[in-house]
Amino acid sequence: MIRNQDIDVQMQLYQARLLLEEGSNEKSLSLLETIQTDNERQQGDVAYLLGWCYIQRRQWKEAILFLSPLLDHYQSDFTQEATRDQGRLACYLLYLGIAAMNLEHYEDASLHFQLCLKVLHDRRIHLPAVRVQACYSLAMTCVMRGLYTAAIQHYEEALRLCQHFNRDEELAPIYYGLCETYRHLGDYVKSYLVGQEALHLYQERAEREMEAETHHLLGRICFLLRNFRQASDHYTESLSLSTVCDKPTIALLNYAALADLRLAEGRLDEAKLYCQRAIETIERTDHTHIRGAVYQAIGKVTQNEARQVIGTQRRDLLERAFAWYKKAEVQLATTQAYTVIAEVYSNQAQVLEELGRAQDAIERWRQAYGVLSHAKV
Repeated sequence: MIRNQDIDVQMQLYQARLLLEEGSNEKSLSLLETIQTDNERQQGDVAYLLGWCYIQRRQWKEAILFLSPLLDHYQSDFTQEATRDQGRLACYLLYLGIAAMNLEHYEDASLHFQLCLKVLHDRRIHLPAVRVQACYSLAMTCVMRGLYTAAIQHYEEALRLCQHFNRDEELAPIYYGLCETYRHLGDYVKSYLVGQEALHLYQERAEREMEAETHHLLGRICFLLRNFRQASDHYTESLSLSTVCDKPTIALLNYAALADLRLAEGRLDEAKLYCQRAIETIERTDHTHIRGAVYQAIGKVTQNEARQVIGTQRRDLLERAFAWYKKAEVQLATTQAYTVIAEVYSNQAQVLEELGRAQDAIERWRQAYGVLSHAKV
């Protein structure tokens, strides 16, 4: 249940954001400094907006103080290389964009990365690593908003910059991003090939967490190619690595994926088992996007179970499936992951159709279309 205090704080955050966009940095800063909340998500938003304010004021120490907790172990510090004030601004815009992405504010992140690249057009500023990272990070925001053609263009530009500046250490995340983008575009063969390139690079660098994430992504591609055995191998390896790294978020993704896989194989009991494991693990992460994906997967399994029974039991299971999809919607509501949100609305519409609630189903289909239309703006 949403508390009145959380609603009040959210209104203040919107107001502070509007003041920032209008250039009223002092007013925004004054408002943000008065906000008090025990909601971790809102605490993150306050820190992010404060970081944004201080960047506008060129107060770098204060900015990084608030942004550091939001950077999620991001290691690079380019500020020592920035000898000009504009160069330092480019560095901090990159940090701000990464913080926005970690908070799932993908539109904001896109604006920060674009401005970062605009600042770097000044030939007096030579920060190749910042330029490459801003370029492929911008591509990532496009993927999350369903802008796949634009994402490919940004990733290809990042590859060109890597070659130009001899930045081979940046290739792995670019190949990973291309793998994800080609998957969305339906080019699964090309997606798998570049994904293998990413996996090889992460293995060479012993980056176990990203190795786990890449195995998971390759598993999804094999699933789409109907190569279920290979998909299972990738998911299982990813799950094993997530245990070694103690990364419950990756484990959750694999539980959801394995549930989906077993469902496709017609092994409903095993699918339900993986759903139960996901439920037992989900409280170990507050990552809204991943929690939403897990609830969605559980909804699919429950909906499929309903199709195998009749009468009151069928209706009860469909109601439960809809409840899981609603939980997914609540988790994703604060993100800007439009394609995933649209899929949740579509799933809700299908359940409502099966429940005989045609008008409600039409409304959900309309919402799905509206979200995807917004993503393409």
